[in-house]
This record gives sequence, C-alpha cells and structure tokens, in this order.
Amino acid sequence: MPPLPPLLRVPLSHRAPTRHLSLTHSLRAHPPRPPRSKPSTSPPSTPPPPPPRTAPQRPRTDVLTTLSVLLFFASWYPAWSFLTNNVLCIMSVTGPSMSPFLNTDHDRSRAGDWVWVDMWRAGRGLQRGMVVVYRSPTNAERFAVKRVIALEGDAVMTKAPYPFAREDVPCGHVWIEGDQLDGNKTMDSNWVGPVSRSLIVGRVGGVVWPWRKAGRIRWEDWKGSDRVLVGKGMVEKIELFH
Repeated sequence: MPPLPPLLRVPLSHRAPTRHLSLTHSLRAHPPRPPRSKPSTSPPSTPPPPPPRTAPQRPRTDVLTTLSVLLFFASWYPAWSFLTNNVLCIMSVTGPSMSPFLNTDHDRSRAGDWVWVDMWRAGRGLQRGMVVVYRSPTNAERFAVKRVIALEGDAVMTKAPYPFAREDVPCGHVWIEGDQLDGNKTMDSNWVGPVSRSLIVGRVGGVVWPWRKAGRIRWEDWKGSDRVLVGKGMVEKIELFH
C-alpha cells in the first residue's frame, strides 16, 4: 500500500472512536418488521343466485271465503224471510194512539216502544183485549197497532167521527180502537169501520225495549168497554148450498 500524502494523514488522537454495538441493542433500536401478508389468492365470494321467478298467485282464498259467506247468507235468506213474515218479528210502535199502555213516554220524549209480534195465524183465535198489528184499510203499505174491543156478532156504540151511533160487527171482522182517549190521536175503527181479519198480520206479545218495560204484555187484564154490547149485534149467516 503506498503511503498517504502528508495532508491526508490524521493523527490517531483525532480519529472518531469505534462503536461496538451489540446485537441486542441493534434489535431494540430497529425491531424487525413483520412479514407482509400475501394477498389472498382465493376467488371472491359470489352472491347466491336469485330464486327462480314464479307467476304471482291469485288471491283465491279471499275470493272463496267471500263466496262462502255470500252463499251461507243466501241459503238462509228464505228461512229468515219466512220467519219474519209468518212466525215472529220485532217492530217499533210509533205515535200516541196506544198510550199509556204502549209508548208511555211519548208526550215527553216521543220515543217509541219496540215489541215482538206473533205472526203465526194471527187472525185466528182473537179475543177482546188483544193488541194486534194490521194493515191499514186505506193504505196497504202502512201498519198500525190497536186493541181489539169487539168481535163479530157484537154491537158497538161508536164515537165521532163515525157516521152512525151504533155499528154491528159483521162476520169475519173485528172492531179495533186505540187506548188513547182523544179520538183525534188514534186512527181506528171509528174512522174506517170494522176491520177484516184478513188484514191482521200479528199479535203483540211483549215489549223488547225499553228494558224497564221489557216482558210479556198482559192484554187479559183489559177491563173491557162499556160501549160494547157483547153478542147483541146482527150477524148475517152465510149458508152454503151443496
């Protein structure tokens, strides 16, 4: 090795001290880096295939249920119609003609009683004092509620505005009047004359509403009328020739 030039020589006393680092100190100062994780090479997860398309189902259940309900009511309608027209029905009594026996509070509240009516063979077996429902002789679409006070064969001393002072109840007819004392508040036989049994559609059996009056009516407690002459009327007998 050739000698160094004089200007480049450095005394040993001015040289930098040599550092001796141990392996432990080197690891503490510069910890090893964790190995880099390799990117996953697994194929990406694919979403599940969509379900196969199906045709929309029609709401057959709702349709069948509706039809079943309609058929049920349609099948029972004839029985219901027969029951309410020939056996039993509930109706409202309006007006003051039967007060105070019915519609007791009519003068104060104008409220009407609801009654149940026995319609089975209503024109048969009538007795004096019964409260009946009949079609008006002047208007077949209108029903009225009155009391039977005389039967066929009876004579009745009439009230105004009937044109005759006395009337004999003919065969197949009854004489009906309201319990109202004021004749102007009841349209009964004193206005239209004897009523045919064929117009009677039912007999009032009891009160349904109001609750305080609910129950069977006691028509047999009627005391009768002093204007009725029982069995004193002239009844024409009809003879059938064979």
